[in-house]
Amino acid sequence: MSLEVGRLCVKLAGRDSGNNCVIVDVVDKNHVLIDGNVRRRKCNITHLMPLDKILGIKKNASTEEVLSAFEKEQIPVSKKEKKKEKKSEAKPAKKKGSVKKSGSN
Repeated sequence: MSLEVGRLCVKLAGRDSGNNCVIVDVVDKNHVLIDGNVRRRKCNITHLMPLDKILGIKKNASTEEVLSAFEKEQIPVSKKEKKKEKKSEAKPAKKKGSVKKSGSN
């Protein structure tokens, strides 16, 4: 089976193993760019098991386009939650010279 853009695969190795992904771009003869229920990243083709299904996506499709293609084909999508930004709390300003040091006499 050839590994072309849009080919649905299962990730076999790494922390995303067992998850569905789709090939977004072919980098070279050994590596492809994947996205879907995995982190969008370059992947060795030996770490992928291609499936029979091909999704209708363009080369370098965005993550939103890939996830909408997953939903159109009724492939379960794991919800990726965006990290919430930490609000820096205002710390009270330290006053110079107001800190008392205890003597060790």
